[in-house]
Amino acid sequence: MRDKRIKLIYFSLRGSGIRYFELSWKKLFLILSVLMLFIFVIVGSVIGLFTNYYHDFRISTLNNLNDDLMNQLGEMRAQVATVQTKMESLEENDDQERMIAGLDKIDKDMRGVGVGGTAFSYSDELAAFPKETSEDISSTRAIIDQLERRISLLLESKDEIEKKIQKDKQKLRHTPSIRPVRGGRITDPFGMRLDPFIERIKMHKGIDIAAQVGTPVYASAAGVISLVRNRYTPNRGYGREVVVDHGNGLKTRYAHLSKIFVRVGQKVNRWDKIGTVGQTGRATGPHLHYEVIVSTAQVDPVKYILE
Repeated sequence: MRDKRIKLIYFSLRGSGIRYFELSWKKLFLILSVLMLFIFVIVGSVIGLFTNYYHDFRISTLNNLNDDLMNQLGEMRAQVATVQTKMESLEENDDQERMIAGLDKIDKDMRGVGVGGTAFSYSDELAAFPKETSEDISSTRAIIDQLERRISLLLESKDEIEKKIQKDKQKLRHTPSIRPVRGGRITDPFGMRLDPFIERIKMHKGIDIAAQVGTPVYASAAGVISLVRNRYTPNRGYGREVVVDHGNGLKTRYAHLSKIFVRVGQKVNRWDKIGTVGQTGRATGPHLHYEVIVSTAQVDPVKYILE
């Protein structure tokens, strides 16, 4: 069987003629195979070189990013340490404010844990970082989470202090603390005394402050007028009197008045004028009979005069 040949034509560069040569199909296939192999080797080498370059570039970039991240973490840790120091100072001030407000200090262990917030959990994303980096991120985030909880506790404490102070202010406003008559003198104290009308020892449930008729009588604390008595029997009882309910079981009585300037249900504040000194009822001379009543029992009013 005759070998089939392929005739190839090429132009001679030295002359102007056309040259011919013949190749068998086997030789042509061999030449093409070698050429394709050469091309694959060249392309593979280029791809390999590019891949190695990209890999090295990527590693270099990640290392630089990691270094930047570590530097930022270092700065963050320094800032967190500063915040922790300031937080400790704020917590010390809070303890002092709680003591002034009459509240118990918060236990140090409680402050260390704090309240509220969301507990920090290790993220799977940290696994992509080097172990040292992921541990630094985790520990820093845990400290920040603890600071958030301590801040929440501090804010709760501040709110508690504010409410206690406001409550105490209200209590002080409604606690008798002044002499209801300016000037004058206490002629009869609280306690057992010789009753001038019956000439026998008897309990005196208030104090008598001698003053001229018409001398202003002031409410000794804020409250609501619970009793006004204008009608009375001469030489008997308290005469004209006013009772102020201060809340929390506290009341004050102002008796033997000559005039009354308030009505039942009226709100009064400390230093509001409620009447004037008189000699109405069972009185031997012009004076104010002043009582402080706790629950249902009279107590010594002098203990409530802070002037």
